[in-house]
Amino acid sequence: METSVLAASFDAGWYISPIKATIIVVLLLGWAACAQWVDRDTDVVKTRREQWNLIVISGGAVATFALFMLPFAGQLFIVGLLVWALLSLTPVLAYVLHRNGRVMPNARVLTPGHIKRLAGLQRGKAKALRKDIRVQVFDSHGKFVEQPQDHEAGLAYVGCQDFLYELIWRRASEAELVKGKDAYQLVYRVDGVSTQKPDGIPFDQGDRIIRFIKTIGGLNLEEVRRPQAGQIEVALISHEGPPGKSEVRTSGSTAGEKLSLRFQQSSRVFRLNEIGLAPPRFEALRGVLGKSTGLVLASAPPKHGLTTTQYAVLKSHDAYMNNIHTLERRPLTDVDNITQQVYEGANTDVNYARMLQTVLRREPNIVLVGECEDRETALISSRAAVDGRKIYLGMQAKDSFDALSRYLALLGDPALAAKTLHGVTGQRLVRILCGECREAFEPDPAMLKKLNLPADKIEHFYRPPTEEEGKKGKKSVCEKCQGTGYFGRTGVLEVMVIDDAIRKLIAEGASIDRIKSQCRKNRMYYLQEEALLKVIDKTTSIEEILRCLRGGDNG
Repeated sequence: METSVLAASFDAGWYISPIKATIIVVLLLGWAACAQWVDRDTDVVKTRREQWNLIVISGGAVATFALFMLPFAGQLFIVGLLVWALLSLTPVLAYVLHRNGRVMPNARVLTPGHIKRLAGLQRGKAKALRKDIRVQVFDSHGKFVEQPQDHEAGLAYVGCQDFLYELIWRRASEAELVKGKDAYQLVYRVDGVSTQKPDGIPFDQGDRIIRFIKTIGGLNLEEVRRPQAGQIEVALISHEGPPGKSEVRTSGSTAGEKLSLRFQQSSRVFRLNEIGLAPPRFEALRGVLGKSTGLVLASAPPKHGLTTTQYAVLKSHDAYMNNIHTLERRPLTDVDNITQQVYEGANTDVNYARMLQTVLRREPNIVLVGECEDRETALISSRAAVDGRKIYLGMQAKDSFDALSRYLALLGDPALAAKTLHGVTGQRLVRILCGECREAFEPDPAMLKKLNLPADKIEHFYRPPTEEEGKKGKKSVCEKCQGTGYFGRTGVLEVMVIDDAIRKLIAEGASIDRIKSQCRKNRMYYLQEEALLKVIDKTTSIEEILRCLRGGDNG
């Protein structure tokens, strides 16, 4: 009797059947694995992670609710499983369709080719595809650009592949294609130095490249005079991870249409100890940044890494414990947990200083003011520092003394400046010698004497390679730096700490020369001395620091 009752109880509802329960657990675990894959994959293909996670989890929750709450007992159990599969897997399949449109064909999933690759039936074809396409190209909507079947469009695609490959392989940060007398002139910047392609690009090929990039960049093909802006994403086929964003700009010139590209070098925000500070200056600057209020002035000539340094300074603060805001004209990248305000310039009726006032009304603890070009911005920033905020103010200047002079002239109030100012920095970017091909040489004693360096303590310096001929009489090109002799850049930074003695001089309206003399008494290293330290420690060459220190030029 008891056995029959127990058997009846197992048949009374599917939810207590061990077989059905096992099936449900397996399906739920499978769905959970799919949800985890979506979460990871959204980061790989750089799409909206939170949105897709919400869609997938919501679909699974609704499906599970339906499975457990609706009467799918007995033979209706199969119907219940189908309903669950429809509700839970539809969002996952929708994501698959979305992500497949953003990646290269050989990276798509749940396609016939993907299934064949999993089965090991299409390896040769995948390798052939990688040979044909050297650059991954994605349009302004993030969709992979496939090779067109049309002959003319195919020529444009191949020409664009060669064009972009050369720029990315050479590590160009910017490129400009301008119509010249006999051909298109291509000028690109690598590590801050401009280089021109010797033979240029033929007119027909240049026209195809411009039209093709305008098309995928979301620009109007018919507009050839007015400035336009768009974006694409590019990376070498061998690159792991998401492609980098590239800004596309076109405008008219007297010779014809001009194409400008700006490649995103890195979205990583550097830390303070990674920007090139000598250890004693790193400790001095940390002391300045540790003060909870006041104003710190950071300066550099254009394109010498000021924004990178400003982000590193912000990174030294706890963004969870502080309310941090920035006001910038052209942010380099998004900074986690920091509110970044972009000033649109001509596209807004509010000037820069007024927008800064709007930012300050939000009661931030720390504010980065990207640049200071007028008296109103200087006054608002200084008064905010008096009110208990920490202000980081950017300025274009040759060095820290030039920045201080400009700031005092704009502010027009020495007492206010002395009350709020805690430190001033000046910097340049210098190229780093390539570790694969740099060569040592013995410096000339006369040069060491001119640089005020002890000849008996300097055994050798380093420089780019001077020998161009290889063993077989051909030019030997370093694979790492592509023959430039340099790879990457680092900062040369001087740090002026405003102590009581300097503060008194500022309040008195003393000349910059007197302030500079006091800084020397405080054993401050000037920019030229900081640069020489980079030569002594084998980071860069004498020629490079002379190039960078000469008039603040960057190329």
